[in-house]
Amino acid sequence: MNLWTNARGSLMNRVPESHDEIFKLMKTQALGPLLIAREAEGDGAEVKWLSRYMFVARWDDIDILFHDSRSLDTTVAATFAGRKDLTRLLLQQAGVPVAPGGVAKSLSKVEAMQKAMGSPLVIKPKTGTKGYGISVGVQEPAELKRAFRRANKSESGVLVERKMPGIEYRVLVVGGAVVGALGKEAAHVVGDGRSSIAELIDAKNIERAKNPHLSTRLIKVRKHIRTNLERQQLSVESVLAEGRKVYLRHEANFSAGGETLDVTDELPESIKAITVAAVAAIPGLELAGVDIMLDPDADDAAKAACVLEINTNPGIGGHHFPAVGQPRNVARAIWRHTRAMMTARQAWREGLMKR
Repeated sequence: MNLWTNARGSLMNRVPESHDEIFKLMKTQALGPLLIAREAEGDGAEVKWLSRYMFVARWDDIDILFHDSRSLDTTVAATFAGRKDLTRLLLQQAGVPVAPGGVAKSLSKVEAMQKAMGSPLVIKPKTGTKGYGISVGVQEPAELKRAFRRANKSESGVLVERKMPGIEYRVLVVGGAVVGALGKEAAHVVGDGRSSIAELIDAKNIERAKNPHLSTRLIKVRKHIRTNLERQQLSVESVLAEGRKVYLRHEANFSAGGETLDVTDELPESIKAITVAAVAAIPGLELAGVDIMLDPDADDAAKAACVLEINTNPGIGGHHFPAVGQPRNVARAIWRHTRAMMTARQAWREGLMKR
């Protein structure tokens, strides 16, 4: 069996025309690399799948490897970006705005930082993805202790930052340009006067399951959600009044039930420039999802935005399938930038060999 598929001969039979077709392909291929592979095939490349997340695209006798949405990033750049504390340091050195904070290796240090910065705080592991181990809105001493233990599983210390006000965005930067931006809102439900919070979550999950990007990011009622509801004197059995909005979590992470709203055209160019500078602060990083907080009510424009995190393996499906707003074909931007860079590298190598 030939594992290579030639797009020129079979593209029309393979391009998913509906969410149903995409869901079928997602049984064996992850959404992000699937979308990029489709663009590669559309340009005439041959694609060979190696695993659910990995494929090789053969273009003009050049083999281009993808692991999820990544291809060009250097290992060193990805390693630095995977360390939240090192990322913060590089951003500061490049003059990119970040929230007040720093690293704490003990609970007493966290308490001292809280006294100096005030509350609420965000406490994160120094490494990690998908919001694991992150506590947002920490204020009380008992919360502080729990958050420190949760983030310090590796016993290497935690990253402590002041929780900044505003609206959070995920901005996708490819090759030094913004190709998509999503508004991020934490998981929440809106009451109808009849249903319990548990029933509202079930109804929301039914809708999320219809979206290729959100279908693998359903809202799961776990201790974190129950604790957050208790703080609001609620439980999953509570019935909300019609129109009442209740947040289930503080963090707006998509994997934690966050919502997706396309804002690519609405996001100010000055904010986009900050995200481009943030990625450029880590040399060797060609693709990244930048989480940035924007406070529209800030009196000082210089303090209106701060970068929260840089994600080297962002889920690109949210740009193709936003819950609200216009879809953006970021997979095409990723593929064509990668193709151009790999072609240039090959030409450079061939030029060296001829010297």
